[in-house]
Amino acid sequence: MMNDMMPTIEETIDMNDIAQHEHEQWLRECEREERWEAAEAIHGPLLTKADLENYHKDMAEIMAERDAAFENAFKCDDDDE
Repeated sequence: MMNDMMPTIEETIDMNDIAQHEHEQWLRECEREERWEAAEAIHGPLLTKADLENYHKDMAEIMAERDAAFENAFKCDDDDE
């Protein structure tokens, strides 16, 4: 059990710590955006939401076909025995 006399986070945190944390978050976000822009510059624009949904639908169909092919292959192996 926690001691009632222990300070809480709110009591121990300093405004300078909060400002530092927010600044570091901002820097990470800026770096992430720069990396994203660099990736788009190399590879072109990324998928739109509609493009991504179509990709997932196409992949689901491909995976279903693959699974069916594997199932048929295993059935053929079982029939040989």
